[in-house]
Amino acid sequence: MVDKQNWLDRWNQNRIGFHESAVNRYLRQYLPEFGLASGACVFLPLCGKALDIAWVAQQGYEVIGVELSQLAIEAFFEEQQLDFEHYDSDRFGVYQSERIRLLQGDFFDLSAADLASCKLVYDRAALIAMDHRDRRSYCDHMLSIIPAASDMLLISFEYDQAQMLGPPFSVPADEVYRYYSKAFSINLLETNDIIDERPRWRDVGLTALRESVFRCDS
Repeated sequence: MVDKQNWLDRWNQNRIGFHESAVNRYLRQYLPEFGLASGACVFLPLCGKALDIAWVAQQGYEVIGVELSQLAIEAFFEEQQLDFEHYDSDRFGVYQSERIRLLQGDFFDLSAADLASCKLVYDRAALIAMDHRDRRSYCDHMLSIIPAASDMLLISFEYDQAQMLGPPFSVPADEVYRYYSKAFSINLLETNDIIDERPRWRDVGLTALRESVFRCDS
């Protein structure tokens, strides 16, 4: 991952090209296939101010998100016009509204108790925010804090890392299997070449960009 101050600077300077202006299409398509019970808890790591947060809550689920940037979390509630309560715990600033609980702080400070009710992890932009030195630690920590019965919907990018430094970083499919196959049965749902959908990536030098969607069942 980029260092913490760099991440905060990106938000403070509005350099948030990773933020999507619509609910993620794969989330819309594949979330119903997990068959979650109403009120089930969905965890979004490094959630930013994603529109996905509110959409998941609107489907009748409880959302827990973690995000380092206070600005991002407060922007989410302002843009969604949601009232919230704020208080500080021992490790996080806690922002609570109906069906949504966002923790402002470091992902690596999360404990299993924080996610005891989690049924599904939705990782659209967290694993790809980790550079190769941090991915193993990220995935190991993820597996240490989510319940053994949790499933995961994971989205990754793959491109020639020599053409762009990242983030987002290139995470090949074989890495996903390497990090998570000990805990999940992993199914690659689809892979799409999206470089023509994201012209700004061509502008920074990429010649190809593939997006893969994985279903990980416990």
